[in-house]
Amino acid sequence: MRQERQQKLRTTSALRAPHVRLWMAAICLGPVLAGCGTPTVEEDPKVKALTGQLSEIETVRLEEQSSSKPVTVDEATAKVVGQLTDPNESRPMVELTLEEIRAAALENNLDLKLELIDPALAQLSLDEERAKFESVFFGSVRHNETQAVGTGTRSSSTSYDLGIESPLHTGGSVAIGIPFGDSDSDSADFDGLADAAVSVSYVQSLLRGAGTRINTHSIRIAQHQKHITDAWTKLSAINILAGVDITYWYLFAARRELEVRLEQYKLAQNQLTHARDKVEAGAARGIEIVRAEAGLGSRLEDVINAETAVRNLERDLRQIMNRDDMPVESEIGIVTVTEPNPLGLDLDEQVLAEAAIANRMDMIRMELQLAIHDLDIELARNSTLPDATFSYTYTARTQSETIGGAIGQLANNSFGDHSIGLSATIPLGNEVAKARLRRARLQQMRTSMSRERLQLQIRQQVQEAVNELRQNWRRILAAAQGVTAARRDYELEQSQFQLGESTSTFVLFAAGRLADAQLRKIRTFAQYEIAKVNLARTTGTLLGYGRIQLEPLDINVR
Repeated sequence: MRQERQQKLRTTSALRAPHVRLWMAAICLGPVLAGCGTPTVEEDPKVKALTGQLSEIETVRLEEQSSSKPVTVDEATAKVVGQLTDPNESRPMVELTLEEIRAAALENNLDLKLELIDPALAQLSLDEERAKFESVFFGSVRHNETQAVGTGTRSSSTSYDLGIESPLHTGGSVAIGIPFGDSDSDSADFDGLADAAVSVSYVQSLLRGAGTRINTHSIRIAQHQKHITDAWTKLSAINILAGVDITYWYLFAARRELEVRLEQYKLAQNQLTHARDKVEAGAARGIEIVRAEAGLGSRLEDVINAETAVRNLERDLRQIMNRDDMPVESEIGIVTVTEPNPLGLDLDEQVLAEAAIANRMDMIRMELQLAIHDLDIELARNSTLPDATFSYTYTARTQSETIGGAIGQLANNSFGDHSIGLSATIPLGNEVAKARLRRARLQQMRTSMSRERLQLQIRQQVQEAVNELRQNWRRILAAAQGVTAARRDYELEQSQFQLGESTSTFVLFAAGRLADAQLRKIRTFAQYEIAKVNLARTTGTLLGYGRIQLEPLDINVR
């Protein structure tokens, strides 16, 4: 009978085993097979509309884009000549000082606003590093169901674990946990049991990774990186605001050049009138009219080029200011009000060079980078030490019929387990850590050499900027004398023409020399102001009397 029962059990097990294996295979392979298919990804409608244009090149006919009827060269030339002889400026004009444009750029310039985002990002990175020492709450729950073989007795247990773990600045951690749970069974001999415990553990590194400076290394690095970002932002702001001044003075020169070109055009018109009068009076040959007309035609192109330069620079300033009442695409003209103020200055290159080395943001960035290398060397040196760890754990346990009773007895439990441990790991050779230390020192050496090279470059840049300022001052003095001589030469040549002792060609040549002298004077005045801007920028400052405060972007405001 017993043999038949054993044979039956073996037969049943043999029949059930394939089914068990099949179910186990299905459970294991199910998630794998579910992930083998290629998913269908719906593309965003906006992206789909954009990518639909990638395979086709569209064409355009500019004649069809014109808002008015296209005109021929002859028609346009006649219109331009009419506008020059009888100007009727219909577009609005705004008079702006250099201070007003600076203020608008500080408030609205998009390039400057873009630069101010980086300090906010750097501050968030610093906040992330500071949060590495935040305490962590942990909790878990687990439930088990078991059935005894043979007796069929079922039992169950549920365990919980709650606690807080706090990393320490010294390179250790403290954890406090309260594990508790209960168990039950349908056996008549077991009425159920609950247990609870409280544990306190402390782990501290003794050599490698020990100490507040080592464990706050990433925070210090993030602080230095924040300062480097601030220095870069300030440097970019200086360049942007210096560009505002430079563009302003370029516009000043372009407007004055346009006035000179218009004056030359009018002088050429007057010369043509004089030539016609003399030819009609028989005091000159007809070729004088041809010469005067040729000179008038060449002046027209100069006027057009000067006017185009003015409009381009006005557009640049509108883009820099980014004012709502003066959009970039508007036709609002800008009249420069601030006049150049050239003064002879006696500057000490050595004093300015020392100030530049102290104020330049690229020098400050270099010093901060050296400070980062010092921290990296300190961390790499600490990494060469053995890894020694001290640990201590205290645990108190209680049991009761209920979980509440077990937890309640923890306060009255005067007995507990104490565990103290010490472990150490000493690498043989430690070549990896030594190589990291040598690399950190080499990086510091390279940055130190770069700092010395930058100091030499700054001194050279200051000397070049001072020389440029002095050169433009001397050019102003020479240009003022050149204008006086050229005007006297033009008036003399014109009087000679009236007496019949000169030709229209020589008169126009003299007028051209007068224009060149006037333009040299205008450009030297503008270049002198630009040289002052460049000298201030070379020393890490900006021209002006008030301080400029840069406020980083506050993401909470948006």
